[in-house]
Amino acid sequence: MRQRINNSRIMAPALIALCLVWGATPGLATDISGILQQTKEKYAKFEEEIKDMTIVQEIKMVTEEGEVTEEIKMFKKGKKFRIETTMRISELPEMPEEMALIQIIIYDGKDSWMISPFMVKQKLPYEEGKEYQMGMDWWKFISEKTKVVDTEKVGKRECYVLDVEEKEGFSFTRLWLDKKNLALIKGESKKSEGETTVWIYSDFRKIKDDLEMPYRTEMYTDGKLMGTLLIKSLEINKDLSDDLFDPDKVEVKEFNMEEMMQEQEGEE
Repeated sequence: MRQRINNSRIMAPALIALCLVWGATPGLATDISGILQQTKEKYAKFEEEIKDMTIVQEIKMVTEEGEVTEEIKMFKKGKKFRIETTMRISELPEMPEEMALIQIIIYDGKDSWMISPFMVKQKLPYEEGKEYQMGMDWWKFISEKTKVVDTEKVGKRECYVLDVEEKEGFSFTRLWLDKKNLALIKGESKKSEGETTVWIYSDFRKIKDDLEMPYRTEMYTDGKLMGTLLIKSLEINKDLSDDLFDPDKVEVKEFNMEEMMQEQEGEE
């Protein structure tokens, strides 16, 4: 069960990772100061153009029990976001196979919250909440100490390779940015114990004018595919209600196995 609950946290850098493309950038800088400035300008334009987004994603995680497929729904409005993960818990033999529960992560602009039938509502520690926020604003975690160390081709894209100074709450230690438009194409994280995790973003599609986003993300650990995330649908500027991002407005019924089984028996 715990494996299921943690899936969205494991894939946090992939959940949205706003790898946006505004078309080719004339006179693109090759030094870190220029890259930072042009990247910030691109995402400032995004925040002006896109008031809110609703994204439905499918995540397939490889676990010891086999492949697990879950649906993740993402809502974003300004700095606020909400992630809803539909969890299938068929590994519990006494529970109907098709029974599903929803776990919700909310960032209300100040604090991060987890709401689920198991823990009801819980304010997340700063460090854990940062893991989700990082995917939204990854470019803000790149400092002037970041170094452009190489160029390398990822798929058909020629990329700058950036070594990132370790910063609190940031998963990536190395980034690959498309030389033409500074889109994030690949991210790498190396842990002190030697494990290497890589996220690769692909299948970029237009969502508005020349704005594109990756519809496919793959996550590898030490070269082994651990998860794939696909965007199934995406909507923008739908005037989302602020209530979506208020943890006090979320109603969640606490998980009760006995009550659920009684309801199931009654239906039969």
